[in-house]
Amino acid sequence: MPKKIKLLYVYEERIPIPLRNLVEKQIKNHNFLYKKMTYKLSNSKQKKLFGWADAVFFAPGRFIEDDVIKQGKNNLKIFQLWSSGFEKFNVKGAKKFNVPLANNGSQNSIAVAEMAVLLMMAVNRKLPHFYERTITGNWKNNSHGFDLYEMHGKTLGIIGFGNIGKKVAKICNSFGMKILYYDKVRATRKLEKELDAKFVSKNIIIKKSDILSIHLHLNNKTKKIIDKKSIQKMKKNSILINVSRSQLVDNKALLEALKHNKIRGAGLDVHDKEPTVKNDELNNHPGVVVTPHISGSTYDTYSRVIKSCLENIENTIKNRKNIKWEV
Repeated sequence: MPKKIKLLYVYEERIPIPLRNLVEKQIKNHNFLYKKMTYKLSNSKQKKLFGWADAVFFAPGRFIEDDVIKQGKNNLKIFQLWSSGFEKFNVKGAKKFNVPLANNGSQNSIAVAEMAVLLMMAVNRKLPHFYERTITGNWKNNSHGFDLYEMHGKTLGIIGFGNIGKKVAKICNSFGMKILYYDKVRATRKLEKELDAKFVSKNIIIKKSDILSIHLHLNNKTKKIIDKKSIQKMKKNSILINVSRSQLVDNKALLEALKHNKIRGAGLDVHDKEPTVKNDELNNHPGVVVTPHISGSTYDTYSRVIKSCLENIENTIKNRKNIKWEV
């Protein structure tokens, strides 16, 4: 009888119980021998669990101290994150003790792309504003749509043309938008033709886009990639969409641009401070539509991500194939 894989499931206490139950159900379906812990567990208890496990499933990935990782250096075969981002994880510690680290392989790309487009439309149509008018019956002196905009015929600029960026382009093609994109690696000509997307410089995208959407991982090279100078170059009637990481944008400069009508609006699912605080000036600006970092959070995504991550753990440990999504 094959030996069961010993899996440590690590989660934050804020994760809803139904979601934790879904994780445990799928772990049981894979017939793992498993234990679980939160990040608040004492250092000594964490060490014991890391010394026991063959693999650790982080849902979500947060910082683990070097001395804890060291405890499992002889037995751990893989660290698996359920997120695509890994900036909050101790990547250096994993590399130091030679524990392979994998993310979710963009299994949340459908949900994130759909949310990006939703925010574009919500900003263009001032959805929160008109929702409030409707439920309060306050129709008097509304704009009659004079300050609302269509997607059709507008130029969409995508910075970061990975799985999410490509899906955004595909969706927005159906609106009849002109697609510009920038990435450190150019897509194939075949894909550009399929998505009717044109590769241009970051500078041209910033200047030409009616809607600018960012889809990048956060690292030292991408931090504040949309800085004050970039925002100053944007078209006056343009909007900015950020469903990736807040720190990709200089949000102080963004607020100033909005306050002085240098750009029209923004759709933000990520924030400098999370959870957000009441009366945040940027979040309360009338041209801004905000959501609480839920772009990748759908039942469909969680089901797909958990299944794929557990399969990746299983395949890695049983040596059926190499790690599927290595950071």
